[in-house]
Formats: sequence, structure tokens, C-alpha cells
Amino acid sequence: MIKPLLIRYLILIGLIILIVIFFFFSSPQKPSEPPRPKTPKPESPILENPDLRKAEFEDIHFPENFFFGTASSDFQTTGGTGTTDWNLYIQECLAKKRDCVDKDILNNSPDAVFVGPEVGTDFLNRYKEDFDLAPGITQVHRLSLEWSRIEPEEGKWDKDAIRNYKEIFRYMKSKGIEPMICLNHFALPLWFVEKGDWENIESAKYYARYAEKVASEIGIPLNIKWWLTFNEPQVILGQSYVKGSWPPYKSIESYQDAAGTKRLALVVNNMMEGHRQSYRAIHKIMGKNAMVGFASAPGSFYPNDPNSKLDQLAVNSYNFISTLLFDFTIGTSDRDFVGVNYYGRSLLKLHASLAYNILPWLNEEKPFAIQWVPFMQNQLVQRPKEFYPKGLYDLIMQYKDLGLPIIVTENGIHDPSDQFREEFVVIHLKSVHDAIKDGANVIGYQYWALTDTWEWNGFFSQMGLIGIDRDDGLKRVLRPSAKTYVDIIETKTIKKELLEKYKELIAH
Repeated sequence: MIKPLLIRYLILIGLIILIVIFFFFSSPQKPSEPPRPKTPKPESPILENPDLRKAEFEDIHFPENFFFGTASSDFQTTGGTGTTDWNLYIQECLAKKRDCVDKDILNNSPDAVFVGPEVGTDFLNRYKEDFDLAPGITQVHRLSLEWSRIEPEEGKWDKDAIRNYKEIFRYMKSKGIEPMICLNHFALPLWFVEKGDWENIESAKYYARYAEKVASEIGIPLNIKWWLTFNEPQVILGQSYVKGSWPPYKSIESYQDAAGTKRLALVVNNMMEGHRQSYRAIHKIMGKNAMVGFASAPGSFYPNDPNSKLDQLAVNSYNFISTLLFDFTIGTSDRDFVGVNYYGRSLLKLHASLAYNILPWLNEEKPFAIQWVPFMQNQLVQRPKEFYPKGLYDLIMQYKDLGLPIIVTENGIHDPSDQFREEFVVIHLKSVHDAIKDGANVIGYQYWALTDTWEWNGFFSQMGLIGIDRDDGLKRVLRPSAKTYVDIIETKTIKKELLEKYKELIAH
């Protein structure tokens, strides 16, 4: 067990690095700065092994206890309750009182506008349609609940909402699908926000009370085994309390911002404590057989120039912030498994004024900047993004020495044409299998998402194994790529023909 004093020291060190990195995170592309050098587009996808084309594949088999699943969230499929901080944020975005359009989306689509979730996929009324299509394509489905639906006012519990969730999980189980409950997926009740959000020293107590209620009212009657206390706490901290772009819009302004620094430290402490208390509350109700963790968003960082010590410094700093600070300070005492979300890697380039390289756009106020380098690789046949399955392998192996079971709690691709989803799933599952073969105790993989959903940067994604036709009354359609996932699930095997089909993309 990690001693409390050590935890405090690690948090303090991490916060200092966090503040430095995020304050001065910039992309040297402002008018007064030199233009960002273009990354040349390679002639072929990245090959981890130059002899890969000659590789001979065999069928690969997953362990008997390994499960395949899917994931979704209430808010992204219903639009929330209207009584959350995110509902207010969306209203401001739609009224253009706040600039909410994701910069990456703007780079690819300059005319992009922020779109609200409306009724999402109308999940609460049409969940049976989703789960009628789901048997065979998921064994464990993760659903993030909406706290404001269950506790719309402090200490007042909505019995109808609890009953509706029970009906959803009961129907899920009737289809042979095991539920996984995630207690929070970003949005928070307004009453909780009005009490100071995660800055309130009592916030962990409120959160644990909510966890205990869900466990006693939903977990016990339906014998729910799998639990997540949070989805992506690192994202919450970075977006909400460092950059200030998400509710509650609290940012750290400069090196001199002592109040912002203290606030961030307090929030980290309270969220960690919220996880610990919730973990214990769930086990108090559910007993020792419950499996409780959180879905981490550690990121997957690599130096833009593998030979650059500066770029490696940037990678080491981000790895500490996103992986070690949360996952390794929580450790193993209040967690039964490690949950990892992975969508791709990030290349980092550290710009600093040195004796041999003076950069005039850096000064005492901004002594360095870390650039996230855009990708041009693996864009053959107009792939929607770079596919880098080795990043998932490397990420899993970071957690191997914790000795806990590992679950990939999110991994998916926005692919309107459904042209690349099959290869995306195959090559990432191959990396999961490679990690298992090399000693990592990976016990599950959950594709994001079961259906198309609204995404937090203001657009409707087409990431689902089940498509939602928004031009035809939200009609549900099983995508062709789902059949490949079904075949893998039924046999716990990826056939060599599939591996050979995508061998150029596989980290061998």
C-alpha cells in the first residue's frame, strides 16, 4: 500500500509538471511565430518491422476468461437531463456565447459548427432496439449513468430513474449481455456544481453516497459485477481545471497563478478521494466479488524525433502527468483492475531557446512550448486517421507490473463509410493479444461504441457497430464490420486470413 505522505509528494511533483506543461503548451503557428514545418506524407504506412510483408501469420486465440464488449454513455445517447453543467455549456455553445468548436475539427472542416445532442439516439425509449441487435456483438456492455437523473436534487433520489435503469440492465441481461456501470462520464448535477463542484472538500462524500445508492438499488438486485467510478479523470482535469475550456471553466493562467495552482491540487485530491470512497462504498454493498476500477485516459506519447532529447523530455513529462500521476498513485489498494481508453498516439516536439537555437517567439514568460505534431501517416485510401496499434500494446505494457487485470475500456473509430472499422478492430485486438502473449493480464476489450453517439466536441459521430440513421427517424442498422467482430467473439480467434489481410498495419 502506498503511504499517504508519498502520495502527497507525488501529487505535488506531478502538479508542478502539469502546470508547466499545460501553461506553455502551444503550437508554434501563431501569426508572430514561424510556420509549423509540414510533416512529409510517407509512401506507405508505418511498418514496425521492415520484413513484415514476409511474415507468416497463424490463427491467434484469446484466453477463455477474456471478454469482448462495447461501451456507451447516457448523456451521449439521450442529451442528458437538462439539469447538468454540460446542458448549460451546450446552450451557451449553441447561442454562440462560447467558442466550442474543436480546433482539430476546424482544421479539417473550416465551416464546422457546434451541434448539440438533442435527444441523442433516444436511448431511454429505444434501448430495446439497440440490445435486440447487440447479442453476438458484445458480451459486456459498459453504460455510463447520468448522476443528475438519479439524484436531481441533493439527497433526493428519483425512483423512476432508478427503475428505468434497472429495466435497461435487466433487458440487457436477458439478451446475454453482462452490464458494466460507469458512475460518471463528465456531466455533473447542477446542485453539485452549485456546492463548488470538485473544489468542495465534501465532494468525495457526496459522490460516494451516490455510488452507494446505485450499488444498493441497482447493483444488488441485478448482481452487477463490473464497475467504473470515473471515465477519463485526466481529461476532466486538463479540460476543466487547466485549460478551462469545459465546465466549470477554471484555468491556470500563468506561472504566477497561485490560486489556480492550489485549486488544481485540491481538485486532484478530491477526485482521487472520490474514487477511493466510491470504491469502498461499492464493495461494502456488493461484497468482495465486485470488480471496481476507473477508465483511465493516459494518452500514448512518442517523440516526434526519436533522437531528440528535448522531444523525449516532453514525452516523459506527459507520461508522468497522464499515466503515473493518477494510475500509480491510486496504485492497487483501491482498484480491482486497470481500465484503459486508447484512440491513437500523439507525437510531441519540445521547442526551447538554446544557445545554438534561439527562438524569438519564446521569452521569459514562455520559455518553451510543446507542439502536438499532426499526422500524415497511414492516410492511404483516405483513412480517417492514423492507425497505430503498437501504441495500445505499449500502453498496456506500462501497467503490466502493477499486477492487476487490465481492460481496454474504450477503443474505436469514427468511420461513416464503415470501410476501415474491420481493420481497426483487427489490428488493435492483435496488439492486445501481443500484450497477453508478453505477460500482461488483459482480460477484456470494449469497442466504443455500441451505437453512433453524440460527441463532446459537438458533432454526431459514426463510431458505432450499430449505425443510427438521423435522416430516417433514428433507424438502427447493424454495420457490416460488426459481423467480423461477431466472428472473433464467437471463436475467441482472429483468423490468419484477417491478419494477413491487414499485415501492413500490424505492429509485429
